[in-house]
Amino acid sequence: MEKILSVSIASYNVEKYIRKALDSCCVPEIMDRLEVLVVNDGSTDGTLEIAREYEEKYPGTFRVIDKENGGYGSTVNASIRAATGRYFRLLDGDDWFDREGLTAFVEELSTAGEDMVIAQFKRVFEEDGHEELRDEAEDIAEKVVHFDALGDHEWFTMHAVTYRTKILQDNGVRLTEHCFYTDQEYDLLPLPWVDTVRIFPQVVYCYRIGRGEQSVSPEGLEKHYRDQTIVLKRLYSVYPDVGEKKTAKDRYIFHYFVLRTFLQIKVLLVISKSQLHRQELKNFLGYLKREQKPIYRELRRTSRILNILLLSGFGAYGILHERLRREYRY
Repeated sequence: MEKILSVSIASYNVEKYIRKALDSCCVPEIMDRLEVLVVNDGSTDGTLEIAREYEEKYPGTFRVIDKENGGYGSTVNASIRAATGRYFRLLDGDDWFDREGLTAFVEELSTAGEDMVIAQFKRVFEEDGHEELRDEAEDIAEKVVHFDALGDHEWFTMHAVTYRTKILQDNGVRLTEHCFYTDQEYDLLPLPWVDTVRIFPQVVYCYRIGRGEQSVSPEGLEKHYRDQTIVLKRLYSVYPDVGEKKTAKDRYIFHYFVLRTFLQIKVLLVISKSQLHRQELKNFLGYLKREQKPIYRELRRTSRILNILLLSGFGAYGILHERLRREYRY
C-alpha cells in the first residue's frame, strides 16, 4: 500500500524517551500507510538498539537510518532523501504523537493534495505535566486556503507543519548541518513552492517542554545561542528582498524574521550577563542596522525593549537582563 505519511524522527541519545515516540506511531489502523524513519545521529547510549527493535518487529513501518553525528539538520536531510510517503513531517525523539490525532491525520492526508498541512499540537511541561493547546491556525475559518491569504499571519512552527514530500525532494530543500535551531529552516525554506494550505483542527504533536538538554532550555540557550544567529543569517540570505513586501508570502516571511530576530535579541539579553555577551548583542544589532535595514527599522518601531536599550546607550543592559531572566519561560 502507498505510504501516505513519512515521519522523520531525529534521535540522539534519547534512550529514556524514544520508546514513547515510537509507540505513539504503532497504531494498527494506519501503520501500513505510515513510514517512520528513525535517524540515529551517532548516539552513544541505547537509542540505536531500541530503534532496531521496532524496525525488526514492524519492518513495514519502521526504518532505521544509522549515521555519524551531524546535528538535527542532518537527520532531516537524510530523511528527506529516503522518504517515500506522499507527505513528510518531523517528530523529535523525546516527543510523541497523540495516537488518536495521528490516526485521524493520516486518514485526512489520504485524500489531501495541498502543499502544506497545519495541525494543532500541545506543549507538555515536564515539571508538573500540565498541557497547553497550541492552535496556530485558530483564526483561519476555511478548511483549505491559498498561502496568499496568510500574508499577515503569525508563523507556523515545525510542530504544526507537514509538507508534500515532493516539494522537499524536487527542490533540494536542505537544512544546515552541525547546527542547532534548524527547525526554523524547515519552517521557511520550502515556502517558495507552497501555494495551498490545509487546516487540520486536531492535536497531532505532543511537545515535551522542560528537559534540561533541550536547545530551548536555559542551559541549551547558553550553549548554542550563536547557532541561532547562524540560522537567521542563512534565512536572511535566502530571502534578501522580503523587506520590500511585494507579495503576501514576502509579508509572512518578513513578519517571521522580525519576530525571530526579536527573540534572538531577547536570548542575548537573557543568557548570563558578561562583557562578552553584551558585546555580542551590540555586534548583532550593528549587523542588523547595516545589513538588514527593514528588519532593524521594524524592530525600532515596535520593540520597547530594543528602544530602551539603544536610547540608554546600553546603560539599561543589566536591568533588562534581570527583568527578562525573571520572565523567561520556554
